[in-house]
Amino acid sequence: MIRSQVAPLHRVPAHLARRFNQICVGIGDEVTRPFRLSPVEFAMIAAIEDDAGLDQRRLAGRLAIDTVSTSKLLDRLEKLRFVRRSVNVEDRRARILSLTARGREVRLKIGVGFKAAHERIMAPLSSDERAQFIELLVRLVEANEAYARPGNGRRKPVRRRQASEVKGEDNGQRSVVA
Repeated sequence: MIRSQVAPLHRVPAHLARRFNQICVGIGDEVTRPFRLSPVEFAMIAAIEDDAGLDQRRLAGRLAIDTVSTSKLLDRLEKLRFVRRSVNVEDRRARILSLTARGREVRLKIGVGFKAAHERIMAPLSSDERAQFIELLVRLVEANEAYARPGNGRRKPVRRRQASEVKGEDNGQRSVVA
């Protein structure tokens, strides 16, 4: 494996955060793949177990995932018999999430692997540096939470009407493209 040095031009927060995310997801995938789960699906399982009575909307917010993706991921976890959804008696529109026995078992098994994965990620740092790094990340995330919207940074989909206006296909009528 070729070891690359981070070029001075790329020693900026956005680039380094993206690369660090790639590393974390890659190592996490090595842990979750044998269980046919993604790191995000495991994060959902862990969050559900850690917060009894969690509903789909709050789960989406906690993991910074849009509600549609959350619902689709939960569909898959439910089919795998890791998660159970039940109607909230106080708000029939909401679904309360809980783990099945199989979900709790997979949480324990993957949890051990994730602890080791976190150790691998942080291995280049001393114990004091690890604590400081985590504290700095927490401070940065909490101070910039307003930018942490699900789907943030994605291109907005072009609607058919907008696309035809951009191409000049406005049926002879002049229109302004915003």
